[in-house]
Amino acid sequence: MTAITAESLTRAAIKFPSAVLLPVLVLVTASIVIVYSADIPPAIGAPIPYLPYAIGLVGAIIGWRFNRGRLVYAMVAIVIGHWLLAGPARAVRPGSADQIGYLAYATLYPFGLAALSVLRERGLTTRHGMIRAASLLGLCIVVAAIAGANHWLIPEAARAIKGVTVSLLAFDFLPQAWESATPLTDLAAVAFVAGTIFFIARMFLHDHPPLDSGALGALLATGLALHFVGQGDTPATFFAAAALILMIAALQDGYRLAFVDELTGLPGRRALTMETAKLGQRYAIAMLDVDHFKKFNDTYGHDVGDQVLRMVASRMDRITGGGKPFRYGGEEFTALFAGKTRDEAFSHLDALRKSIEESGFVIRDKGRPKNKPESGKKPRKSANGAKTVSVTISIGVAERTERTPTPETVLKAADQALYRAKQAGRNRVST
Repeated sequence: MTAITAESLTRAAIKFPSAVLLPVLVLVTASIVIVYSADIPPAIGAPIPYLPYAIGLVGAIIGWRFNRGRLVYAMVAIVIGHWLLAGPARAVRPGSADQIGYLAYATLYPFGLAALSVLRERGLTTRHGMIRAASLLGLCIVVAAIAGANHWLIPEAARAIKGVTVSLLAFDFLPQAWESATPLTDLAAVAFVAGTIFFIARMFLHDHPPLDSGALGALLATGLALHFVGQGDTPATFFAAAALILMIAALQDGYRLAFVDELTGLPGRRALTMETAKLGQRYAIAMLDVDHFKKFNDTYGHDVGDQVLRMVASRMDRITGGGKPFRYGGEEFTALFAGKTRDEAFSHLDALRKSIEESGFVIRDKGRPKNKPESGKKPRKSANGAKTVSVTISIGVAERTERTPTPETVLKAADQALYRAKQAGRNRVST
C-alpha cells in the first residue's frame, strides 16, 4: 500500500467507477435474469440451480492452479451458502436447524470475506494454508453440531444450546421495521454494511486492486441471495453472480501481477512489449531516467528512493499529448506516443520534465543521514522543518523512420538520445 495522501485519495476516487464497473454489470445482469425468469425457456433456466457449483468449481480450480488459497476458500464459502439456501435453509423456520445454519452463515460470511482479504496469501498446501482450511472446516463442524444437537444430545440440552445460539445470532437492536423488510437479522445486516464500508475503504487505500472490488461485489451478491431466501432460483442466481465476480476479479488480479509494476502502479515492461506490437506507421517513443538516482539511494536510502520513483510515476500518469507511460526497469521509464512525431511529443515531454523539477520532494528530518546530499540534490528547508530536494529527469525521444523501422530500433534510438541528454548536463529532453 502506498502512502495515503490527498492526491492518492483523489486519484482513487476518479478510478472508483471503473473499478466497480464489472461487479455492477454482473449484478445488473443477474437482476435482469431474475426479473425475466418467467420468460426464460425451461431448457435454459434448468441449469441455474447448478451454476453456483459449476462456477465455484472453476474458480476453485483457478485458485488451486495459481496457488491462490484465498480464492479457493471464498469459492467454498459461496458453495456452502448456496447449498444451505437450496436445501436445509430453503424455508427458514424459527428455532429449526435450518434457521441456525442460515443465521450463522449470514452473520459470519462478511467477517470471513474480510478476514480473507486482510490475510496474506499463503497458498493451499503450506502450514498457514492448512491452518486456514482446518479453521473453515472446524467452523462448519461447530455450526453443524449445534444445528443437529438433537441427534447427539438429550432433548433438553439440545433445545438449550439451540435457544442460546439463536438468541445470540438473532439479537434485536435495530428499529422494528427492519424485521419486516428482510429475513436478515440485525447483526447480519450490520455485518454486511460494515463489510461494504470496509471493502470500499480498502479500494481507496490500496488504489483499487481487483480482489477488493471483486470481494465487494461478491459481498453484495451474497447479501441479496440471503435476502431472497426461499424465492425460487433467485438465491442461486445471486450466488452464481458472487462466484463469477470473484473469478473475474482473480483473473484481473493475475493480469495486474503480470503486466503492472507493483511499486509504481504503471504498466510494466511486459505491457510495453504488447503495446508496441499495436503501433502503426507513425509513433514516437521516449526513454526517461531519474538523474543521480544511485547517489540519491546511497544518501537517503532505498525506501526514500522508492518514494521518488512513485512520485515520478504519478506525474507520468498525467502526461499530456496522448502519451502512455510505462516503467521500463530500475529508475527508467518509457512513454509511447502513437500517431505522433518526435517533434510533436517534445513539448509534452518537456512539460513533464518541468512538472517533476518544480514539484520537489520532501524528506522528513527523522533519520536524516549525516552525509550531505550529492550535487544536483541540494536540500532546502521547508516550512515544517523537513528538507526538500529537487528531483529531475532526463529524457530521450525518437520516432519511427526508415532508419528505425521497428519499435525495438526506435526504443534503442530513444535510449541513445537519453544518453546524450545525460552527457549534456541532465534535466533536459534530447532528440
